Amino acid sequence: MRPHTSTRTWVLAGIISIHLTVAAMSETVFDTRYQYYQEDNDRIRVDSDYSLYSIDLSDTVVLDGTLLYSVISGASPTGIPPDKRGGQVPLVHLEDERYAAAMGLTAQLGNHSLNAGVSYSYESDYLSLGASLQDTISLNEKNTELVLGIAYTRDTVGANGSNLSEAKRAYDWLVGINQVLGPNTLLNFNVGLGLKQGFLSDPYKRVLIDGDVYYEQRPGRKLEQIIFTQLTHYIEPLDASVEVSYRFGHNDHGIVSHTAMIAFYKYFFEKRLVLRPSFRFYDQSAADYYDLEFSGDPRYYSSDYRVSAEQTFNLGLQMRWNVTDRFAVDLGYERYISRGTDGRTSQSAYPDAHSITAGVHFTF
Repeated sequence: MRPHTSTRTWVLAGIISIHLTVAAMSETVFDTRYQYYQEDNDRIRVDSDYSLYSIDLSDTVVLDGTLLYSVISGASPTGIPPDKRGGQVPLVHLEDERYAAAMGLTAQLGNHSLNAGVSYSYESDYLSLGASLQDTISLNEKNTELVLGIAYTRDTVGANGSNLSEAKRAYDWLVGINQVLGPNTLLNFNVGLGLKQGFLSDPYKRVLIDGDVYYEQRPGRKLEQIIFTQLTHYIEPLDASVEVSYRFGHNDHGIVSHTAMIAFYKYFFEKRLVLRPSFRFYDQSAADYYDLEFSGDPRYYSSDYRVSAEQTFNLGLQMRWNVTDRFAVDLGYERYISRGTDGRTSQSAYPDAHSITAGVHFTF
């Protein structure tokens, strides 16, 4: 099964987490967590065990990484529309396992925080290898940070039951700034550019062309642009922090997306207990080549609901209980609701889901 999260996401997320650890340059940290994700109506289920670690090799060098093992099972839409309007979309059962790892090394050199990262992800029909570089430059008496990053991934796409073996490459560039606006306020602003080339279709998704079934065909190149901004403010009278973010995305396949999120961190018992309720809204337009059925001889075509016009809503609540200065317990719950917005695609294609996360955090 194709992964829901690409290795390049691991790479970029890894270098960001590594940078935050280096900024503290204080302790060695180990987290281990379990996540249960289940879509409604017995759709996809994912059970994941993952660990995060950060090891101070010296006063200026940190090794940071993530290990992941997931078991994936359930049913996923084939892409074929239902027999009658408003009916249940056809589903296909799948099972797979995912092994993934990401590792980075960060060195503090003067006002530069340099990070090099690598990542790996494997499923029975998908292999992804990635690498990244990032430089975070402290300026203005450490009130300003300039972030420059680049990432590359090379994937091999297969399909169970066939001899398919196709290459896909992704290049990502990031320019960002982190600015302290006051003693309690931080602003983050990033601009990203991504280029994908190679086999970008899903080898399991099918379409109807003049009533006959074919595998989908997407363009072999995609250029993406991303703008992201986030404001974090600590509210002293409430002993709480609020985090508000917005992300704009666009690609030359015709998809325009908007993501807005708000999270509230409330501290109790001298910050021994932290509660984080959150809300996230996502909206996207359809790809130029998306439709329920096709006729004639189209160049590109897909009926995958993931490239249709849709909206998703996420409600979450996370908790961290700092039992001691060196041991903490994490619990979290999220509810996902998704809806098609084109008025044509069957709502049964869009999954609702919930996830539960539990873990422990050690500091040495």
